[in-house]
Amino acid sequence: MKIRIFVILILVCFFCNQFAIAQAKTEKNFIDPTGTYKLSNKTTIKDGYRYGNFGGIEVKLLTNSTIAISLFICRGATNYNSGSFIDTLTYQNSKAIYKTPEEDSSCSITFTFTNKGVIVDQYQADINFGCNFGQGVFADGFYKRISIKTPLIVDLEGKYFGANGILLKDKLR
Repeated sequence: MKIRIFVILILVCFFCNQFAIAQAKTEKNFIDPTGTYKLSNKTTIKDGYRYGNFGGIEVKLLTNSTIAISLFICRGATNYNSGSFIDTLTYQNSKAIYKTPEEDSSCSITFTFTNKGVIVDQYQADINFGCNFGQGVFADGFYKRISIKTPLIVDLEGKYFGANGILLKDKLR
């Protein structure tokens, strides 16, 4: 009887230890995506016009599984077509996925965060107006992290949102 109890205790200790090791690995690999990111893309200025894609992303970690995100992307001269959104997304395994089922059910933008930046992959069925962006606008590319400071995310109405998505003040007033 004492041997059984001893064996059970050893097994419990072993499984608890394995669980603790798994938790430590998960926490060690966790990437806090909070910060500001800039599209790593070559642009040129000619006669006052900016040619080439440019844009940025601002991210705020709300919980270990939720982020607030703001994206802006522009094609540059000569038409300056652009796309943008502000949303709250699920964040798991250093990834977040943005979808627009109401506007474009085929739209899927995947954000894969690393310590140096974020890789953005966009899929849409209509290459002209997918994801509710302007004609021919794609957010694909590598966005380099330029700041780890918590950004103030401002919506289209000019409202500032701070930590946990709390409205801080109305910019337009």
